[in-house]
Amino acid sequence: MPELNRTIDDIFVSEALECAENAGLNGLEIASRVADAPTRMSLRQYGQFWYALAHEMQDEMLGMTEYQMRPGSFALMCHSILGATTIEKAIRRALWFLKVVAGSPYGVLTVRGGQAHITFIDPDGPNSAFAYRTLMIVLLGPICWLARRRIPLLQVSFRCAAPAGASAYNRLFGTPVQFEAPATKLVIASDHLTLPAHLTETALKRYLKDTPGNLLVGYQSGDDLIGRATESLMKTPARLWPDFDGFAQQFGMSPSTLRRRLKGQGASYRSIKADVRRALAIRLLTDGQGTVSDIAYELGYAEPSAFFRAFQIWTGKTPAQFRHGQTSD
Repeated sequence: MPELNRTIDDIFVSEALECAENAGLNGLEIASRVADAPTRMSLRQYGQFWYALAHEMQDEMLGMTEYQMRPGSFALMCHSILGATTIEKAIRRALWFLKVVAGSPYGVLTVRGGQAHITFIDPDGPNSAFAYRTLMIVLLGPICWLARRRIPLLQVSFRCAAPAGASAYNRLFGTPVQFEAPATKLVIASDHLTLPAHLTETALKRYLKDTPGNLLVGYQSGDDLIGRATESLMKTPARLWPDFDGFAQQFGMSPSTLRRRLKGQGASYRSIKADVRRALAIRLLTDGQGTVSDIAYELGYAEPSAFFRAFQIWTGKTPAQFRHGQTSD
C-alpha cells in the first residue's frame, strides 16, 4: 500500500508521545525503534509506533478511554463486523463493541432527515481532541474498508478546544472540523447505511496486516483521488468550480483517465460536487449566518429554488426546517 509511505502530520506524533509520557514511558525511545527521525514518521512507521506503544501500555487506545482496550481488541472488532450485511449493521455492531470494551466516550447512531449522526457521549466531560479523533478513525477505518469506498463526512465536530495544529484534523477528515461544539459527532448521508458489506476472512487478514497505519489512509484527504478532489473543491468557491475537462487538467490527467479512476473508487465528479455542496450547505445552515438565498449563491446555484429542491432531496427537509431543527436541539 504505497499511501503508507506518506509523512504523517507532526501533531499526531506529538499527541502519541504525550500519551506515552502520561503512562510513564519513554515515547521517543519506543519511536526510535521504528523510525530514524521519531518526530517525522511515515504512516507505516506511525502504525508500527502505535502498535509498539499499545503493547507497552497494554491498551490500543493509549489510555484515552474509560477501560483499557487490550491488544487484539481492534482485530476482534473487525471480525465482529465482518458478518454484517449492511454498513448500518456494521456501524451499530462496532459501536456496541467499542462501548463494551473501551467504555466512554462511546458512540450512538441516530438517523434523521437523510443524515446518520454518530454522537460520542462522554459522561465525565469533554475529552481530548486526540481521544475523539482516535475513536473516530478506529470506527471509520474498518467501516470504509467494509464499504469498499471512502464515505464522505458531512460534518465533524469535537466537544473540546482546538489543539495546536488543528488544521491537520481538517486534512485528516477531508472536511472542516468544528471545535468547541455542543457535541462530538460525525455526520454522513444516511444512504451510505444501506451499502452492502460483503468481504471475506482472507480480505480481512490482508487489511489487518497494515493496521493501525492504514486507519489514517481512509481519511487522509491527500491519500486518495476522492479526498484530493474534495479538498480542491472545498478550497474553491462553488461558482468558480471548473467543468470536468478543466478539473481533469488540474490533476494532470485526461478526462477519460480521471473518469476511470474516480469510477474505480466508487465516485464521479458529479457525486463529489454533490457531497461537497451538501457538506457546505449543512455547515452554513448550522452556523446560522446568511439567508437561504445567500447560501444558494455561495454554493453556485443560479436560483434559490434549485438549492431548495436539492436540499430536500439530500435531507428530506427544506433549508428552513433544517435550520429550525438545529436551533431547537
